[in-house]
Amino acid sequence: MPGVLDTLRKRLCCPPPPRVTGVVAATGGGSGEVFVAWDPVPGGAAAHYRVYRRAAPGVWRLLAAVTSTAFDPAFPGKVVLLDFAGTFPGGGASGGDEDASGLRHYVVTAVSAGGVEGQWSAEVTAGPP
Repeated sequence: MPGVLDTLRKRLCCPPPPRVTGVVAATGGGSGEVFVAWDPVPGGAAAHYRVYRRAAPGVWRLLAAVTSTAFDPAFPGKVVLLDFAGTFPGGGASGGDEDASGLRHYVVTAVSAGGVEGQWSAEVTAGPP
């Protein structure tokens, strides 16, 4: 089982990056967008970040891998992803997979240069406009 051995080898040689903090989600520009923003992990410990979106209670799917340089002037000092409507796998025209209240749920992780993924951030929610 090379996958299990590779994961174990990475965990033994390379510690995971710190947990992502300061995560916020905010309604975007009026066409079903949602901004997800977070504080960069200290010390350049993250090669990139992974943003997951909830597809159903207890079911999370990778939405995007994001570089540390992704930013938006509306969120100074934070790394930012803009989740456009209709781009989520399996989502409908409004972006799909909103819960009964019309909210989308997100978590963010940091990934080290060695490919080790850190702990999930706190969950945040926002609704498209």
